Amino acid sequence: MMRKLLLCPPDYYGIEYEINPWMSVARAAETPVAQQQWKQLHATLSKLDCKVHLVTPQPGLPDMVFTANAGLTVGRKFIPSNFRHKERAGEQPFFAEWMKQHGYEVSWLPEN
Repeated sequence: MMRKLLLCPPDYYGIEYEINPWMSVARAAETPVAQQQWKQLHATLSKLDCKVHLVTPQPGLPDMVFTANAGLTVGRKFIPSNFRHKERAGEQPFFAEWMKQHGYEVSWLPEN
């Protein structure tokens, strides 16, 4: 089991655009439900002896909650994702900065 996890609180989570078949602006997220589910997830992971780290959510970046998409860690190296969609590209510097501040070496992929 993973012992260190990075989560992002759903302070700004919502479906504000459609970039995949699972997203529908017409079926908006239920913010109170999402926040309660996130709190339960955080509590459960903490009880399972996982070290849960939090990245600060950012306004205008509702998908930061999907931290698994942030990039790849190998040892103490972090390779940020080159997000295909401009809606998610703004997340990259926040995840990279968080990793730097926590002792990870950040290696960038070419833009293409």
